[in-house]
Amino acid sequence: MKAQQKILADSATLIQAAAEHFVATARAAIAKRGVFYVALAGGSTPKGLYEKLATSPYIEQIDWARVHLFFGDERCVPATHDDSNFKMARQAMIDLIPIPVENVHRMPTESGEPADVAVRYAATMTEVMDGAPFDLLLLGLGPDGHIASLFPETPALDIVDTLTTSVYVQKFDSWRVTMTYPVINSARQVIVFISGEAKAAIVNDITNETITGLPVQRLAPENDYYWFMDKAAAGQ
Repeated sequence: MKAQQKILADSATLIQAAAEHFVATARAAIAKRGVFYVALAGGSTPKGLYEKLATSPYIEQIDWARVHLFFGDERCVPATHDDSNFKMARQAMIDLIPIPVENVHRMPTESGEPADVAVRYAATMTEVMDGAPFDLLLLGLGPDGHIASLFPETPALDIVDTLTTSVYVQKFDSWRVTMTYPVINSARQVIVFISGEAKAAIVNDITNETITGLPVQRLAPENDYYWFMDKAAAGQ
């Protein structure tokens, strides 16, 4: 399925549109099923979204007691480390919203081998969600076309029999844990955030298919699939 492209004037407008979309999606899920399962992403644009959601009027429009937060991927660092996606989301939003602590499901990447962390997180997803898909799964886009921690030429791209997997990313000399394609593709809604002029070249290559086989191009969401972009990213 091709992504529906939403092109906004600038980063601030993109974040506002994303916040409104997030609120609408959360409210619809809670009204229909009584719960909202969302997988968060790292990166500067998602951070802006989280900061916006923690302010009025957005914070009051969601029943946070019915929201369960997960993470699409995480670096294998302590939760207090500056590279931690959880730390970013906690400072930007989680500490500021009235969400029960037991509804925040971080990847415990500081404890045990990465493969063990992946197994435990998959178990947590199964226990909490009982096989339900994510209502919303957020992704960023790297300049190399990676999404979550699904990087080019890594074994994680081909893992389809588990919900999560560990992956060593050679260019960063670091281990990560990431959700796999089956989890992402089964979500009720997938949003890829792309902002800034630095992403214009990769967006152009993807949309014109001058490059193929990138991790983002292997996405095949079964349901709603959006690209939220600003004009700088869509400029080429």
